[in-house]
Amino acid sequence: ALVPGLARAADSRDDADLVLRCLDEARPVAVVDDVRPRVTLLRLADLVGDRRELTSEGTWARVLAHDAGHGTEYARTVLAWLDAGCDMAGAAKALAVHPNTCRYRLRQAREQVGLDLDDPDERLVLWLEARLAGAGGA
Repeated sequence: ALVPGLARAADSRDDADLVLRCLDEARPVAVVDDVRPRVTLLRLADLVGDRRELTSEGTWARVLAHDAGHGTEYARTVLAWLDAGCDMAGAAKALAVHPNTCRYRLRQAREQVGLDLDDPDERLVLWLEARLAGAGGA
């Protein structure tokens, strides 16, 4: 894209570098507006940088630890549900399971891990922690 002056050249270069990190076989060419959500997540990940305690000690880490210790699939289920816009049918379809299986897993995750999936702030933070940790392709 055309940059309106030298003052914005460095920002434009940063944008271009982030866009390059978003490209893959499915999308070999893009401009920043094409991949803005992914660029925003990459910027957040860069801001977190060495402060990995922001993702390694949060709710997502507790979900992963529970799965590892108990053989559950709460992380996969929670992420599918969040990615489906909190739609049970959409999550079930993505996981190739019955919606009641999703309901059960989410209820168990609430009880065993202490998730409050009714709180929009907790859902957002949980989703961000998952994305910044690399879940779901971020």
